[in-house]
Amino acid sequence: MDPALKTHKRKRSHDRRSREDLQQLKQKKRNVSHERGDERVNMVDVASSKSIPPASHSSAKAVPSRSEKISSLLRALDEVLDENDADDTLNLIGDEVRNKCRDLQTTIQSISNIDPPSGPRSHDRGIASTLSAHITPWKASEIRNSFPPLPAILDSTLEEATFCHPSASTAKFMFMNYEHLEWVGDAYIEMLTTLLISQSFQNLNPGKLTELRERLIKNAQLEKYSRHYGFDKRLTLNINPDSMGKDVMVKIMGDVFEAYVAAVILSDPVNGFSRAADWLKNLWGVTLKKEIAAEERREKMHLNPMWNLVGSARQALVLSTSYNSKDQLQQALGGKGIRLEYREVAPPSKDRHTDVPIYTVGIFLEGWGAKGLSLGRGSARSKKEAGMKAAEMAMKNKKLLAPYVEKKKLFDAQVELERQALEVAQAAGSIST
Repeated sequence: MDPALKTHKRKRSHDRRSREDLQQLKQKKRNVSHERGDERVNMVDVASSKSIPPASHSSAKAVPSRSEKISSLLRALDEVLDENDADDTLNLIGDEVRNKCRDLQTTIQSISNIDPPSGPRSHDRGIASTLSAHITPWKASEIRNSFPPLPAILDSTLEEATFCHPSASTAKFMFMNYEHLEWVGDAYIEMLTTLLISQSFQNLNPGKLTELRERLIKNAQLEKYSRHYGFDKRLTLNINPDSMGKDVMVKIMGDVFEAYVAAVILSDPVNGFSRAADWLKNLWGVTLKKEIAAEERREKMHLNPMWNLVGSARQALVLSTSYNSKDQLQQALGGKGIRLEYREVAPPSKDRHTDVPIYTVGIFLEGWGAKGLSLGRGSARSKKEAGMKAAEMAMKNKKLLAPYVEKKKLFDAQVELERQALEVAQAAGSIST
């Protein structure tokens, strides 16, 4: 064959392979580009899914409850009103807006009984700051005629677990049901009933006390409470209730009630125990109303000397840790239109040894007839700590606080009387119609 022809064929073959290689290279680039585009789309989809949840049944569960929204608002207000950033906040929003924020914070606290956190919570979750301060005997004059309103669970995950039967929990989230909460709630309920009954029925022997306690904590009674509050309608289970029998369902509803008590306490480490204790005391008081009244009518009372050795609720409040002194002061004096103002009362100084700035903050009362009354002051290396010390100093000055605390008590008592009168009027209206 002619050498020139061979050379021409080799060249054509080489050119063909080169074109094929070039096409393969381009195809690879297109594939890589397409894959990267998919990745970018996926990233956008993920980001979008984080900000805009899909309209599905599962996303509906993620919608915050009303109590969560209130708690989030209080946390936001607490951050805005943080003394450490007081100057920056004042420059940004002005004094009038800041005062309105304080009024809003106080109003929400007074109507929702939820205190905002005063900084990071370093204590163990689920352990209230005081346990015994809110356990006092029943009084017949304070017993309600109807069951009290239900306290809120401030954590959506705990709330969901409270009403999830083990049959409805998935393998991935096998512990997200009421079993563990029920175990914790059972212990709290037994402790609360024991303290309440033993203080209120000091004439009875332990056997009779046990009978009264059993009336309150047996499954049949807890099941009635659960159905009154509609827990049976909120319960999720993957078993037909009709196939389980009445006794099994009574046990389940009793467990759900105990789980709810635990969830209220664990979702609110600062005030959860006191909210649960107040609710259960009022609830059980309705059940034992006749027995409580009969105990108070006894002519001869033989009080158990054991309770004379137990610190009162007031002493427990004074002896509680000082980290919560702001909340204590707010609880003692706070109300709608009442303002406790923390502000610097002296220019910052410096520690002579470390050269660290030292701030001095005072606390002033606006309301209950007082105008800018100085309640206390404190100095520390941060404005927040200085404010805490000022509140601690104010709490110790009982003589100064006494008249304003009394005014708040009278006001709260008047509000309660008006509420009761409204309930009576509404009940009378419903009967007449």
